[in-house]
Amino acid sequence: MKLVRTAVLVAAAVAAVNKAKEYARDNPEAASGTIDKAESFVRGKAGPKYSDTVGKGSQALRQGLGLPRATTAPTSTTTAATSPPDGSAPNDRGGAGGTPAGVDPAI
Repeated sequence: MKLVRTAVLVAAAVAAVNKAKEYARDNPEAASGTIDKAESFVRGKAGPKYSDTVGKGSQALRQGLGLPRATTAPTSTTTAATSPPDGSAPNDRGGAGGTPAGVDPAI
């Protein structure tokens, strides 16, 4: 029984991979955009330490789906700091004046 269950799972995985390849072949721009979004998300969560590994993974996925290589890989998901609307200086903790965003300084 265990062998049959494993065979069914492998067949389902193969069918899913074939569907993904078919979709990528029919919609290369959409598939590439989805991979770019996923790569950006993972880079943001993993940080710069694993940036090369994430890039290699997305290139392997593109190759496996038959998509062309990405021309430019996103290097960072951080954005430039801007001044808060109250005119105080921005900081790296999310809020103005050294208070993290969402924290009541009166506590």
